[in-house]
Amino acid sequence: MQTQISAAELNECLPALNRFALHLTKNSDRASDLVQDSVERALRKAHLFDGSNLRSWLFTICRRVFLNQIRSEKVRGVAVELDDAPQGRLATAQTQEQTMHFNDVVEAFEHLPLNDKVILSLIVIEGMKYEEAAEMLEIPVGTVRSRLSRARSRLLSMVGEENSKEEGTKAAAVM
Repeated sequence: MQTQISAAELNECLPALNRFALHLTKNSDRASDLVQDSVERALRKAHLFDGSNLRSWLFTICRRVFLNQIRSEKVRGVAVELDDAPQGRLATAQTQEQTMHFNDVVEAFEHLPLNDKVILSLIVIEGMKYEEAAEMLEIPVGTVRSRLSRARSRLLSMVGEENSKEEGTKAAAVM
């Protein structure tokens, strides 16, 4: 059954449709866009309208268009004005410094005693729980904790020594 949607009927429903879209989006610009998209879809799909309640049919289309927009925003992300964006999201990490620090940590890790390497590898790198590491190494949990603490301290001091050597080298080069 093909039904034509008259412009007069459509114009009668637009204020209510606009209020509904504003209720959904909480933003007047987005609500206007949503109403436009909904009316466009209604006109394209007019052949599916059964002729009983145009307002209800438009509200259903509006809600479905809105939900589809939310789903697509989740997939591709939401566009945000540059002025409205959080400053933390705009800053980029200093990847060169991070890479150099990572390399320093890897180099220091290579110079650690074997026990320190093992305990750090199990807990920090592999993400094992203390109890799992203790069971694997067949030592008490308290020993795992103390070894881990000492290994972290050694690694931190070795990385700190390398950084202070580099700063000394930089200072000597400047003078």
